[in-house]
Amino acid sequence: MSFGGGSPGFLAIQALVAARDDLQGVADKDWAAASGLIVKKLLTAAGQTAESMTALRAAVGEEVFESQLKSLSHHQARLLAKRLDKSVPDLEVSTARAAAGYIRTLLTRPAAAPPAEAEADPVTDETAANTAPTPETVSDETPPSPPETPNPYFGRKSFRTG
Repeated sequence: MSFGGGSPGFLAIQALVAARDDLQGVADKDWAAASGLIVKKLLTAAGQTAESMTALRAAVGEEVFESQLKSLSHHQARLLAKRLDKSVPDLEVSTARAAAGYIRTLLTRPAAAPPAEAEADPVTDETAANTAPTPETVSDETPPSPPETPNPYFGRKSFRTG
């Protein structure tokens, strides 16, 4: 994309970075803000993987990456978590903070390590028949019943004042 016949956007950014020494009026926080805009665009763009997000975080630094991750809305953070891990439970990404935390754990997890669910051996009919129940798995105890306290919500009538 070019504006007014100038160079495309990426070339313009490269030219600005190359002329960084001549641009004394641009403070470091302004460069960080400009990189933050690009990072946020990449966080909300489709096609991201955990490896690309890890590379992005390493390229721009922890501070810029975290500030943009925290600025995502609930919907944006949830979509990013779903893009990085399609099997994420909805409870894990129920809020923006929870989704950002889940994304952080995905990015700190080693890439070669499979998820914990994949490490367990699948139980087939043959393996289930060959294994005898152990005393730890068989229990004669019944599960505890829920407490029998009255419900504090009495219905609509309890909220009437007149």
